[in-house]
Amino acid sequence: MPDEATFAARNAATQGFLALDDEQRAAAEAVRAADELAGGARLWPQWEQVSAQCDRATEAYLAATQQFPLDGSVSLRGAKAADEQALREIQAARQAITRFRSQHSRQIDEADMLIRNLPQSIQLARVALVDADKAVSAAEAAGFPSRRAAEKLVEAVRAESGIDTAPGLRERSSAAQRTVELARAAASLAAEAPNTASAVRSALRSVSTRREAATTKIERIEPALSALRREFSEPCSRDLVDAERVARAAVAAAGTALGDAERLAGSGDWDDAADAVARARAELGRAEERAQAATDRLTQLREVKADPTKEAASTRFVLRDAQRLVVDRGLVARFGPILDAQAVRLEHAQERLTGVHPDYWLYLTELRGIRERAKAVVEDVRALQRR
Repeated sequence: MPDEATFAARNAATQGFLALDDEQRAAAEAVRAADELAGGARLWPQWEQVSAQCDRATEAYLAATQQFPLDGSVSLRGAKAADEQALREIQAARQAITRFRSQHSRQIDEADMLIRNLPQSIQLARVALVDADKAVSAAEAAGFPSRRAAEKLVEAVRAESGIDTAPGLRERSSAAQRTVELARAAASLAAEAPNTASAVRSALRSVSTRREAATTKIERIEPALSALRREFSEPCSRDLVDAERVARAAVAAAGTALGDAERLAGSGDWDDAADAVARARAELGRAEERAQAATDRLTQLREVKADPTKEAASTRFVLRDAQRLVVDRGLVARFGPILDAQAVRLEHAQERLTGVHPDYWLYLTELRGIRERAKAVVEDVRALQRR
């Protein structure tokens, strides 16, 4: 029977062998994953040399156990030495694995993390998909179906199916992450469905009221245009000739969209109803903008006609402020010519205010352009100072 020292040597060799087997298998899996992530076999040829050393150590251990079984059937002379030699080879192989992993830690650590996290990511994706399906079904059962939620759920199911069919680890991980994102989006949209329904109901009333108000505003366009034509030159209102037609067409389109929204809401299609409400609002915004443009134009032109110098003084103040900043920051060479050109524009704009009906709209537009250019220079100077 083996003595205590022989038992201890065999036990140490066995423990070392089991640890080596685990480390070799884990390292090989990580190397395969690292090469897959890199898009080609980069580490495997080097790993094969380490793996061959591990195989030789394993063979030494197996040879010792086969030659010297501890069951009393053979002489154990030399058993302890064989086990100790096998253990030395095993330890050397384990050290080779450690060195290899250290030399290629970045690639292997990334692969290890992906391998460790992938099962959890897949489980998380499938749980999220189940939760999303329940949320979408619950919303539908409560009378608040969400088309967007259902579409996201379909996308999530499609992404989940790619987890098992993806060609590599990175693709499987991406498919799992995409599944989670889509499933959570579906669940969130389903949870928001009652709020969407409530918002649509409220919007139908407010948009209807706004449409009536927009119709009233349109009635002011023609009187404003008539006053513009009487009091100012034709170029001052040229771009507003079709304002009433455009505004009325927009109100009509808003009415159509509003009718669609009411119909869709009546059938419980809240997402499409919300989209229709958004279209109605956009059309009403277009109508209101045209109506406002006509009335604002008349007000602005009357003000500038009454005192053209006021607008010029405001522009000159902005221009001089920009010039002072450029001088103070020592940037005259870079920005001075730009501001000088604006000063020339201002002089020419004032000189063009001649005749019985000057083009006050061109005058206003030109002065606004000068102010915007001066302000842009100020922003550029400040941006340079922040660097």
